[in-house]
Amino acid sequence: MHLSAPHTADLRQPIAWDECACLLCGGARHTPILEAVDSLGEMRFLIVRCERCGLAFTNPRPDRDSIDRFYPDDYACHRIERQPLAKRDGSVALPKHGLARLLDFGCGSGAFLARMNAQGWNVVGLDRSENAVKRVREHFGLTAHVGSLPSPYWTSNCFEAVTMWQSLEHVHDPLGVLRAAYRLLTPGGRLLVAVPNVDGWAARWFGAHWYGLDLPRHLTHFTPTTLHLMLTLAGFARIDMRQERKSSWIRHSAGMTPPGDWMARAMRTRFGSGLAGWAALAFNAAESIFAVATK
Repeated sequence: MHLSAPHTADLRQPIAWDECACLLCGGARHTPILEAVDSLGEMRFLIVRCERCGLAFTNPRPDRDSIDRFYPDDYACHRIERQPLAKRDGSVALPKHGLARLLDFGCGSGAFLARMNAQGWNVVGLDRSENAVKRVREHFGLTAHVGSLPSPYWTSNCFEAVTMWQSLEHVHDPLGVLRAAYRLLTPGGRLLVAVPNVDGWAARWFGAHWYGLDLPRHLTHFTPTTLHLMLTLAGFARIDMRQERKSSWIRHSAGMTPPGDWMARAMRTRFGSGLAGWAALAFNAAESIFAVATK
């Protein structure tokens, strides 16, 4: 994993902001829990927690037209570095299915698409970045589209699998995206989703310096409970969940912590961050949540 270069958008121009109700239950009452700076810029953003269901989300947030200005040109490549998780979990949760159909939502560079294509899957990617989609098409020769879910490209029961690797937290309407994915899946089809765990040990320890916040690009901040609830509301009845350690996130978080914190200094090393990652996983408080939801 690497840190992207700072975004180059002219943020002196007016930004349109959304003041939103809870993205899960629609509740209007929420409590501020954290304020943090954009790690690729200078603006500060507020995270709140719904008093009804407990979902944490960025509020206020840049609207759908303004949010793109907070993404640096290489952000798709930034997501590529998260692919080892996708590769590992994809191998476990998805059988080698012949010509079964797979949609990768937030496909980034297309590395995961290419791997699953080599295993016999009929793959297609979807990403908001025109540059990412262009790279998938030109480098791998695979089908990819610019956009989000719901999408005009497909009707119901089109895919045996839909994957979302560290992408659900980026969308303005995560419940709507999950409901659209549910409709696209065939009966018995699987949704695989991985998101940062705001309830993990590293998130609590590093607070505003936690790498998994990535404000304002991350709009929803999930816990295992709120992800499970959102998948249930989207229509999924069988949901299997576990957590994944991300030692590199701990290492980067430690690097963003001000000097003088002896524990953060220890976790800037691979040994220290690895030890912390395994300990967090052992106590079910790791950095990332992974879910397999079956239609």
